[in-house]
Amino acid sequence: MDKKFLHSIENIVTSLGYECVNISLRSEFGRGLKLQILIDTLGGINAGDCELVSGHVSKYLDTSPEIPELQKGRYYLEVSSPGIERPLYRLEDYTRFQGKEARLRLSSPIEGRKTFTGIIQQTLNDNVSILCEDGEKLIPFSSIKGGNLVYRFGNDYSKKSRKEKK
Repeated sequence: MDKKFLHSIENIVTSLGYECVNISLRSEFGRGLKLQILIDTLGGINAGDCELVSGHVSKYLDTSPEIPELQKGRYYLEVSSPGIERPLYRLEDYTRFQGKEARLRLSSPIEGRKTFTGIIQQTLNDNVSILCEDGEKLIPFSSIKGGNLVYRFGNDYSKKSRKEKK
């Protein structure tokens, strides 16, 4: 995807006060092109937030000739929250979520494994340090095919907030 196009979409999202988590454009069988934008903000995202961003991005796409295949409605736009098990795309995401549990999927095995789940410790020189049940692992960021936060019910603030309400 064109960097100017990505930057323009990201600017729209951030000018509205949201974090642009990710932008993807892919062909979907029978539906044409899908432009997906994941947004976030402190306190979470609701349908109104998605509608607001969608409206601004749609207006931009309808008037901008940067990507001709997105002109004249030959695409569909999806704006949504990254969800509770938020995907981690950039090395900065791993830095931001230090101390949180994450699942990393690798492009090639390390120690015979392609999946590691544990607590993100830190990022060091393009590596992610993650504390797994069998010890701390240093994973090269370039080896990570995909990563996301792991949500475990009752193992987070929800238990604390229920106790505080009593």
